[in-house]
Amino acid sequence: MSSYEYDLEVERVVKEVKSRGARRVLIQAPDGIKQYLKDLHERLVREGIAVVLSADPCYGGCDLADEEAAFMGAELLIHVGHLKFIDAEEKIPTIYLPAKHLTKMSVLSAKTAEFLKAKGIKRAGLVANAQHQGYLQDFKRALSKVGIEAAVDEATGGLILGCRVAAAKNIEDGVDAVVYIGGGNFHALGVALALERKVYIADPYRNEVRDVEGLKKKVLARRWWSIAEAAKAKAFGIILVTKLGQLNREAAMRLKGALEERGREVVLIAADDVNWERMAAFPFIEAFIVTGCPRITLDNQESFGKPVLNEEDAYDLLKRV
Repeated sequence: MSSYEYDLEVERVVKEVKSRGARRVLIQAPDGIKQYLKDLHERLVREGIAVVLSADPCYGGCDLADEEAAFMGAELLIHVGHLKFIDAEEKIPTIYLPAKHLTKMSVLSAKTAEFLKAKGIKRAGLVANAQHQGYLQDFKRALSKVGIEAAVDEATGGLILGCRVAAAKNIEDGVDAVVYIGGGNFHALGVALALERKVYIADPYRNEVRDVEGLKKKVLARRWWSIAEAAKAKAFGIILVTKLGQLNREAAMRLKGALEERGREVVLIAADDVNWERMAAFPFIEAFIVTGCPRITLDNQESFGKPVLNEEDAYDLLKRV
């Protein structure tokens, strides 16, 4: 097992489950955190709670396992690794556990400060995901020690929540660069695509600082290729993502009408998990438009055998056809 650990707030969860009178719960977590569910599971079972662990992938707060929970007869969903994303009321009452990453940030924050100083950056914006939001002030102090002014958006607390990057957009005009604290490229790439500023990742899992400029250029190049290729297509598949936080019927029907007005054929497709393996089953479709999460297309461009666009891309497409 990895040495990284997360705070699953076991006692808080047990207290809340009992206060709600729930006797059966479903626990949902991203793949990287599933290995740490043992203590939470055992503690709830000792309290006489029937617990089911979801083995399905979890892509964010927009991807609640509410249908699965209802099918299992669960009275409560425990969603680990994210904060509330869906504005509407959940189908199943849900407890959100951000799962703070329990680690020391002193070395990485100091390394980040020296990295930015060497780049000549005077003002830096700081953002983080749910697991690392609690460390923003540590980084702010480290940057201050080397003379760099650090900004954290007050409205969002610096939190990057899935594809929502307001924490970075709100401070963009007042900084020279933005530092995302967290692992992987998903959130940092989302920030970089939304900003004109340089974006760097302070990665606590690799204990390194890196930029995403090369990845951003690659994604944008592929995006414009997809739009250009889709403009040649005669038959489109518009995908309605059936996850509660991603279903967008209005956008799908609006795009369907606009394409049909331009003489294109349109097929509506419903899918919970959008990937090329699923879409390859429709060889008569020449290009796909995903009306769910905009990151589905950006993060899976290279795996698709045909052009795949998100909603924003589709509106750019309509200007060309």
